[in-house]
Amino acid sequence: MLVGSGRKAGFMGLSNWLRAVLNRLCEVLKRQPVDEELSSSPQYSLLARFIFQKSQFSKSAAKPKPGAFLPAPSKTSAIWRDGLPELDIWNIGDFLGKARGKQPVARADFDSKAVSEAELEIESDPKPHPRHVNLSKWPIDKDAQKSTALLLCARSTLIVR
Repeated sequence: MLVGSGRKAGFMGLSNWLRAVLNRLCEVLKRQPVDEELSSSPQYSLLARFIFQKSQFSKSAAKPKPGAFLPAPSKTSAIWRDGLPELDIWNIGDFLGKARGKQPVARADFDSKAVSEAELEIESDPKPHPRHVNLSKWPIDKDAQKSTALLLCARSTLIVR
């Protein structure tokens, strides 16, 4: 009988010790500053813009054409592609293309630095897909839009399916 009581007391002591450690850990974590942006979403930097028309890229130059990036009407759709294998990227493109009744024929891969250089903003739009985003804050002037699209073309890599 003493052996069982000793074992029970040992478990109670361990339980009290664990509870004290967890309480202390919670106190420390409460004092840590939290970066709102880091805690609310994963940090991505690589993007892909799906291209659904062959006229929007040049195989010989291996680059998308400006029409592949021009906003319709005020934003351009893209996805975060960080950490995804090729097949998963194309599967997302197929999923997004269902609304158009088309599969993507190519895509333009670029990074968030190119978006910053183009003076655009990346806005999360998870309704069609959790990794879906819109490139927004396009200039109103058509010539300025073409210039911005050309910059994105220059900073992107064409991947033909």
